[in-house]
Amino acid sequence: MEFEKIVKEILDGELDLSNFIHLMNKTRDFENLRRLFYVASKLRDENIGRELKLDGFIYPVKPCNLEKYCLYCSNYVERFRLKPLNAEEVQKAVDFIKDSGTKNLTLEGGTSKDSSSNNKILDFINIARKAGLNVILDFYPISPVELKLFRDAGVSEIYASFELIDNFERFKPGESLKEREELAKEICRQKINLASTVLIGLPGTGPEEWIKTLLYLKRYPIKHCFISGFRPVLGTPLENCAPALPTIIAKIVAIARLIFKDADISAGGSVGDPNSLPLLLESGANRAYLGAYVTRVRTSKGFSDELESVFKTEYEVKIQGELVFANPVPYVYSICEDLGFEVL
Repeated sequence: MEFEKIVKEILDGELDLSNFIHLMNKTRDFENLRRLFYVASKLRDENIGRELKLDGFIYPVKPCNLEKYCLYCSNYVERFRLKPLNAEEVQKAVDFIKDSGTKNLTLEGGTSKDSSSNNKILDFINIARKAGLNVILDFYPISPVELKLFRDAGVSEIYASFELIDNFERFKPGESLKEREELAKEICRQKINLASTVLIGLPGTGPEEWIKTLLYLKRYPIKHCFISGFRPVLGTPLENCAPALPTIIAKIVAIARLIFKDADISAGGSVGDPNSLPLLLESGANRAYLGAYVTRVRTSKGFSDELESVFKTEYEVKIQGELVFANPVPYVYSICEDLGFEVL
């Protein structure tokens, strides 16, 4: 099947898995890859605008306590599990993020069955809302009662991430796909914007499952689809596996744009640094976790071992006490100005 015919069928609403697999195969040809990116970015411009929404984050705001940890996650390694920030630290983080000009803030945490682990979240939401930030939540579980409390406190978006629809519990043995489905339905029932992550590049998975997961998300009114590229973490069972390739992630971003024409689409993980931003914008993304962020110190060099002492980072990163404060915003603005994007 010709490239143009496949794209036309998809844009006309024929969201058949085989069409997308054909499309992925066609984009092994560089000219077709450029055409796919053109179509996806044009859809973004027509439905959303040539704009980039920046998200900042604070991590962690609650612990991750599981009997069996996700096989790819840093929490699998005990020494990488971080103590959640307290209210005083969250206030400092919010002030820093607000001062950077970042408007969207994700409060990120792990999964904990301890019913008291969400007790402080409402206080954190109130701190962020008082500062005028839009608040997104990404942790589990959240009960229907808590969802209502968070919604009424002004939370604008909540994650229910499916990651891989066929291999969810293979890579996340301590969590339940059914519970995640119930959370997504409840988020929608309570009329809160739904965000979800699709995880690209895990060993033994491929384009068919990644696209199948995107198509599964189509049953929900998705506000934000986050494409996460697998990035191996030392000490996990997947430490020796290769990270997801930037070009593959960009293809999936473009396909996500064909499926979700007017939703926010972002990408991170193995493409989480600002230098990947031009490729992601070219492939149809309109959102990025490249606002200011604050995390608990993980190593002597900060949140990760990437803060090298030889090369200067592209943006400000400083360690104060037990926290890392990072501000990529000025660097991102310079990238977007060069590409003709407005930063929101």
